[in-house]
Amino acid sequence: MRRLTIICALCFVATLALAQRITRHYDNVSMSKALMELNDLQHEYTVNFIYDELEDFKVTTDIKHEKLTDAILQIVGFYPIRVVKSGEHEIFVECTHKTDRHLTGTIIDEQGEPVAYANVAILNPSDSTLLSGGVSNESGYFAIPYEQPTVLARISYVGYKTVYRHCNQPNVGTIRMQPDNYTLNGVVVQGERPKVVLQGNSLMMNVEGTVMERLGTAEDVLTRVPMIAKRGEGFEILGKGAPLIYLNNRKLTDLNELRNVQSDFIRSVEVIQNPGARFDASVNAVIIIRTKRAAGEGLGVELSSWSRCGRGYANNERINLTYRTGGLELFANLFGAYNRRKSSGEFEQTVFADTLWVINNKQKDNVRNPFLEGRFGFNYQINDNHSFGGFYQNTYDNVKTRSEYDDDLQADGVPYDHLQNSSVRRDKNAPTHQVNLYYTGKVGQLSIDFNADYTSRKQQSRNQQQELSTEYEDRDVNTESQTRSKMFAEKLFVTHPLWKGLIEVGEEYTNTCWRSRFDNPEGYITNSNNEQHESNIAPFMELRQRLGRFQLSAGLRYEHVESEYYVNGIRRDDQCRTYDDFFPSFSVSTSAKNLQLSFSYAKRTTRPSYWQLSSDVTYENRLNRQTGNPYLKPVKYHNLNAMVMWKWLYLMTNFSHCVDPILYTAGSLEEDSKVNFVTYLNYDHADWLTVTLGAQKNVKLCDRITWTPQYNMSLMKPWFKSLFNGQEKSFSHPMLTLQLGNIVLLPHDWLLQADFNMHTHGNTGSNIWVDCTNPMLSLSVSKDFFQRRLNVKLTGNDLFNGGINHVMLYSNRMMYRKMEDNDSRCIQLSLQYRFNVTPSKYKGTGAGNSEKNRL
Repeated sequence: MRRLTIICALCFVATLALAQRITRHYDNVSMSKALMELNDLQHEYTVNFIYDELEDFKVTTDIKHEKLTDAILQIVGFYPIRVVKSGEHEIFVECTHKTDRHLTGTIIDEQGEPVAYANVAILNPSDSTLLSGGVSNESGYFAIPYEQPTVLARISYVGYKTVYRHCNQPNVGTIRMQPDNYTLNGVVVQGERPKVVLQGNSLMMNVEGTVMERLGTAEDVLTRVPMIAKRGEGFEILGKGAPLIYLNNRKLTDLNELRNVQSDFIRSVEVIQNPGARFDASVNAVIIIRTKRAAGEGLGVELSSWSRCGRGYANNERINLTYRTGGLELFANLFGAYNRRKSSGEFEQTVFADTLWVINNKQKDNVRNPFLEGRFGFNYQINDNHSFGGFYQNTYDNVKTRSEYDDDLQADGVPYDHLQNSSVRRDKNAPTHQVNLYYTGKVGQLSIDFNADYTSRKQQSRNQQQELSTEYEDRDVNTESQTRSKMFAEKLFVTHPLWKGLIEVGEEYTNTCWRSRFDNPEGYITNSNNEQHESNIAPFMELRQRLGRFQLSAGLRYEHVESEYYVNGIRRDDQCRTYDDFFPSFSVSTSAKNLQLSFSYAKRTTRPSYWQLSSDVTYENRLNRQTGNPYLKPVKYHNLNAMVMWKWLYLMTNFSHCVDPILYTAGSLEEDSKVNFVTYLNYDHADWLTVTLGAQKNVKLCDRITWTPQYNMSLMKPWFKSLFNGQEKSFSHPMLTLQLGNIVLLPHDWLLQADFNMHTHGNTGSNIWVDCTNPMLSLSVSKDFFQRRLNVKLTGNDLFNGGINHVMLYSNRMMYRKMEDNDSRCIQLSLQYRFNVTPSKYKGTGAGNSEKNRL
């Protein structure tokens, strides 16, 4: 009982100590009001001051878990105010320059944003001698004591023209500052805050206050970020593949959502090329989009429409509703789309078996895809330190594909057969349920982040294929496959200051159940019934420190994975796996004047998708079948990354050593050697080096017209060898990529964009040869109306129709040459209207994110 009493007493003392810590947000509040509130929030000190003396001084700041004395010093800032502690419980706050007058005003820049820490000097109008001075606060407000009836105010800030004002009234109102321009040979170069900076092992691009705010959507902004390339409907980090994309720490499961995040809501975009221990070991790169602080109450409505017309047609519609009151936010999102795609292709397949088979194929696909997704959820912010929330999402996706094939078959140079194929494939992915719950909080100096996810998905595919042969029997092939999967995941990590930095400790757990059934009533393909259970537990720790000019971070993640494989309900011990591995990461960065340097290392992995592990067989024609491989091993990467930045120039290098890469391979069917059996195999290793040189700069052509070029040149050099037709073949030819982006900002809210991309022939780090350059030119024009509530944008994509792909795949006994036209040349029109819309406060980061991608 005595021990319990002592423990309770200690907890009570600790609680009182915590209570003396103060967390508040002040937005243009008078100093007197702020001091009165601070006095009432604690009981250790009495704050004494003269109300009228401090009333004109405004406060804009965030106080986070500070002692009373530190909180008062923070709100005083650069004001001419003295803070004196008397005795043990008395604090006196007084103005050091006691006058009846205070010169007050607000300083903004050319875009209407507040200018913090601008210098304001009070001069004598007759001889310009200095009488007094001060600095603007975070809201651009200043208050400076003065005595003379008339004074001369001088307002200055680096990069802006100095402003002089004769003042005979205490309030000078709003002062708008203009950039300081220097004209050289008819070209105006404007001083600006750097758009791209290095922060540790991350590359950060500032969007707020730049022309990037005017691009339209988050999707448009990402195409302007160094190292990011648009690939079809997704994005790729050069040399790293597809990244995970987060919006305010919430992972995006639907990239269409990027089209509905307005660019002027975005504060910054961060690219992490070597993610630390907090992220899944299978994540090679991360993009984090951060938006501005949410504000506003009541109902917010956002309507958007996006249409695309080429040979096919697509139309997307989205409605976003938010309602905010106090700390509660309710939101609902409804997204609907109807896509009709037409694509065509030709391929030539050469099979080196006991007979030399050559197959020439022409294919046309017509795809119709209605899509519907709904999400609703809530977020509740208890105070500045605690918030929680959740959402439920349901997706309906139905794809119908009509395909027509013509195959000419030759055996040893002699015509063998002609096949005419027609198929109708129906893929139904419904329902897909997803639930996320999260909590973020701060207790003392300890920050807590918890997420839990549940996903359930049912996928069904039916294919009816008719194969007509000129020389042999006709075939009707009907296949049906059904996949069900469930996943539960949770992630918890805590952060605490340590020495000159912080330490982060956490764990992540994922449990997955995946079932697949395949049927072919005609018996051309063996039926199958597979099931896989997998669990993954991963504790991790990361330490970040600042030592002088150097920022250091080191992390370690341990993953224990247990995988069980069942065939027809019977456990296959030889296909069950247990993986135990450590994934270290390290980074160091520094800066000196305009030069920034960063170096990092990380070990990562990629586990095979469940389809790659499946033994289900896909029937293409009587000479081609495809299946997975349950014996595949995870791929491991050792990534070294270095970045150098000087002003607006940047150089980035990445070297990856890949162990057990997974590639396509072709073999013969045991009972019929002429039938090609395509599957996946692990190869020994592959290496590649990626070097990117880029520049991004604002150039002011004339008054109110700004040109922003962003040019990147990237060289990828792979080192890889594999067997082809019984001999070792090298796939080490380098590939050069060129990205030329141009933005022209015009008066009256007009914006023009012109982009050109291309690459040379070369290898991609696998057994594929890219035999095309893909020169693609895109132009767009957009206009804002009604104070930027309505945006209209017209885009012409791939105007020269250079997006036709030509690739060659060399695999064991097969050479595969393919031409594919995915209808990239098209016209797009987008309309977006917003009413009282602000970015969501939702802070959930999700758990089991890499596992969702595998499913």
